[in-house]
Amino acid sequence: MSGLTTEDTEVTELVVKEISPSSLPKLAECALYTGAPGTSAAAERGTLLDKAIRELLVDDPTTYDGLAAEDQAVARWGLDELRTLSGGYHVETREEYLGMEVPGLSKPGTADAVCVRAQWVADIKTGQVRNYREQLAAYCLACMHEHFADSWTAHVVYVDQRLRRTYTFTREQAEATVSAVIANASSRLAEPTPNEYCGWCAHQNGCRALVRQSSEALALVKSDLCLSDIRDQILANPVELSAFAANWKLAEKHIAEPVIDALKERLAAGEEIPGWKVTTGAGRQFVEADAIARASANVSKETLILALGGKMGADKFRQFCLEAGVEVDESAVRAGSPINTLRQIKTKK
Repeated sequence: MSGLTTEDTEVTELVVKEISPSSLPKLAECALYTGAPGTSAAAERGTLLDKAIRELLVDDPTTYDGLAAEDQAVARWGLDELRTLSGGYHVETREEYLGMEVPGLSKPGTADAVCVRAQWVADIKTGQVRNYREQLAAYCLACMHEHFADSWTAHVVYVDQRLRRTYTFTREQAEATVSAVIANASSRLAEPTPNEYCGWCAHQNGCRALVRQSSEALALVKSDLCLSDIRDQILANPVELSAFAANWKLAEKHIAEPVIDALKERLAAGEEIPGWKVTTGAGRQFVEADAIARASANVSKETLILALGGKMGADKFRQFCLEAGVEVDESAVRAGSPINTLRQIKTKK
């Protein structure tokens, strides 16, 4: 180290980082991503559901029995999905046998399930559907390395969404996927890139990309132009329209929403803030299952179903049939009008 200057040392610290399989999808979005310390209630729930499903696969209901009824249904779906994928082969779910030593990564990972005979690895995910392809590529690479295989399959089981995504990698494909992320994350030229994981990053508060985009979005608010002129200026150029939408969404998430939440909390605590007050409305009234059962004792099933709204989501219907031991009538499933969703995508530079 004696030949390095202070500047060299700082560069080395930025370039050399510990990378785990679970951080790969975040680093694929932003090469400077660093996980923030601590955990959330959502993450703790996910860990609990992972454990419950893995235990159920070895007929241990300990964690499952402690779950809320709705989470028990989620766990049962995950259990059934893994059993279906296994084709009757043994599925390993004991944590001590699920370590993923990935060539090229400094930190090992831990998968949720592995079926060696069927040559697949699985990861259970809760919450919304996100991309985990890079993480699963790393797991597949670890499995191929351990079992001397040339290809491996990975399943991402989104239990809340009742959805599974499947990836199959050759050794070359998995190596290329993992190596590309490592190279970008280790580059001295890496730049911060705002993305959906910013809220989980340790750098979010001082990230120059977030600060710049938020400042650019808020600068329009302080403009001397009238509102219609501001709108026309944004809409006149597709590039400016794209940049404004990205900047504004980011400023809304990282500045406006936290500020409004703090405003509510301070008003609720009794602080006087000019122009605002907190009002409290009565909670929605409801009745529980026993009262519904008593009231519906002398009415038909059709009358009761209509009284409860007359419809059920398709996934909930399938789960209901599964629990009732009834074959699902897929011809009864209807689809509503298509829903248009605005999504931000990567653009080629």
